[in-house]
Amino acid sequence: MNKDFTRIYKNLCKKLGENNDALYGVLTIAASKGILRPTFTMMDKKQDKKSRQYTAFREATTGAVAFGSYILTHKGVEKLIKPICKKANILGKENEVKTTLSLITVSLTALFVIPFICNKITKPLMDVFVGKKNQNKPDIKKTNIQPNSSGTSKMRKNYYYKPITKPVFVNSGMRIGG
Repeated sequence: MNKDFTRIYKNLCKKLGENNDALYGVLTIAASKGILRPTFTMMDKKQDKKSRQYTAFREATTGAVAFGSYILTHKGVEKLIKPICKKANILGKENEVKTTLSLITVSLTALFVIPFICNKITKPLMDVFVGKKNQNKPDIKKTNIQPNSSGTSKMRKNYYYKPITKPVFVNSGMRIGG
């Protein structure tokens, strides 16, 4: 048993050392965040149950979206490597271009793609899984402007309001050199 584990671990480390792609690191982080953060959130008994459920759901959704987004953007960039190298006349350096584009893709996916997708799908998915509740929304009623003392419905100007013309904290901030 111990020899099998050692052999598997050695082979895994060897493979990861040969193929050190930025994708492996971010996939590991996304998977662990998608599993561990919701677990620890649900174990926190100090928070309200609904808050824990929403936070855990959001974290799990973000982990799943991140995992899928990283794989899809990485596969898309892999298909673009040969055309980019042909256009730039660097046909012998596909591996270097792949490594650089992989890092750039991972960064751009984390900055733009994942937040965009999560903002679009978290609320609709939460409504599907938890159930949409309209009980907390207030009833919106049209209110007419009440007439003032002269009987007209125009609003009176407040002549007692004076805007602040100078800053409140004149000497605030760090003084340098004196």
